Amino acid sequence: MSERFTDNQDGTITDTQTGLTWTREDCWQTKEQWMSWDEAKDWTVNLSAGKFAGSHDWRLPTVKEAQTLYAPESRNQDKYGKEIHLDPVFPEGPQATIWCDDSGGNSDGFTLSFSDGEIKTLYKSKCPRMSARAVSGNMADR
Repeated sequence: MSERFTDNQDGTITDTQTGLTWTREDCWQTKEQWMSWDEAKDWTVNLSAGKFAGSHDWRLPTVKEAQTLYAPESRNQDKYGKEIHLDPVFPEGPQATIWCDDSGGNSDGFTLSFSDGEIKTLYKSKCPRMSARAVSGNMADR
């Protein structure tokens, strides 16, 4: 297990470098469901309303926050058994691409690929369905 991450044993993992807390599993792993950007936003709202793991501030990560999870030196496997670069403290089997929330209210959404670290801009309403990994807290200035 990585020294950087702490498994809180409540479905969350805390990043000791950034101060952010992440859902241990993405929405594919917990719901076996792909999500559009709007559905991913709703999923995080529902996590907050239900005070998942005691927190009420779950949301989609910003691009900068999501990029802190991409680790070229780490090896993990996505739901298809393909290599992704996500610390193995997170369980195998997530979708390789997650939604990020830097849209500023416009029609474009952003995704991060754990396969290659690439950020893509996609039209929220007409794009392939992706996955989401919720984050809680604010990134520490480190």
